[in-house]
Amino acid sequence: MKPPPCFDDAETKKLVKQVCKQHQVDPQLLKDLCELETDYSGSGRRHGLDDDIAAIITRFIAREAE
Repeated sequence: MKPPPCFDDAETKKLVKQVCKQHQVDPQLLKDLCELETDYSGSGRRHGLDDDIAAIITRFIAREAE
């Protein structure tokens, strides 16, 4: 998966981190979900998206529990 441009640019990355901190969202979780959305965009068929979102969230919870 390729991250959206906002995770590549240093200045924008800084803003994303600030917004994540302000709203208590983990930046890596946001990045993983954005990458997934980018992968599905334009495909016309989004079958399996819900399962993939659930898998990302499950992995995030498992990482946090360690």
